[in-house]
Amino acid sequence: MLPTTLWLAALALESVLLVRAVQGKVLKHYRFFYLYLSYVLVRDLALMPIYYLWPKIYGYAYWYSQFLSVVLGCGVVWEVYKVALTRYPGAARMARNALPFLFIFAASRIFVKAWNSPYWIPGTSTLETERDLRFVQMVLLLGLVALFAYYAIPLRRDLKGIIYGFTVFVATTLIHLTFGNYLGSSVRFLWPYIQPLAYIFVLLIWCRTLWSYETEPELAINPSLELDYQLLASAARKQLRTAHSFLLRRSDD
Repeated sequence: MLPTTLWLAALALESVLLVRAVQGKVLKHYRFFYLYLSYVLVRDLALMPIYYLWPKIYGYAYWYSQFLSVVLGCGVVWEVYKVALTRYPGAARMARNALPFLFIFAASRIFVKAWNSPYWIPGTSTLETERDLRFVQMVLLLGLVALFAYYAIPLRRDLKGIIYGFTVFVATTLIHLTFGNYLGSSVRFLWPYIQPLAYIFVLLIWCRTLWSYETEPELAINPSLELDYQLLASAARKQLRTAHSFLLRRSDD
């Protein structure tokens, strides 16, 4: 009964978040986040009857739908960077260009395995791909938190809630995907309860921080972040010009 209760509680909180997003006019500020949340809600509603009525096909339904969930999660991380770095156009441009490449590179293994192996198993490959993408998400989220802590840049309440909540969710998922087979029997027994409880905790964080969209005072801008980005970009361009000149000289020889 407890897993079902936790499942229903998560569905209720997801629904409340989406309703409040419409009522509080928060939806337009975080479109990718609410698209992700909407997909998770619809997916959970569709999987619940399959789990109880057709348990033999539940695994296939779960893994085939899970990949899109992970991809949308990458979109949430991309949106977080976009919103957080709005006032730093140089750093934001670098993030917009680099993040999709990192996600595509991590996800490409599922297509490589499907192409090379006649015995490709969707569940196994999707699990490995999810683990890789979750790891990239985790590194990027922690990197953003470290970046703003280093430059002492304050974050809005709603954005902070999305970042911290999604970090907790990604961390628990990553622990399960990476160490699930190595955990003791007692931990494996409790994990079906620990992970849903952690997710409900995340949903409560989001309910608290995203309940309404409040216009906050203009936050201070630290020019050091943009200045450091310009220096880094200038050094990178210089290195590229040097490498290009070297290659041209070699080709003339």
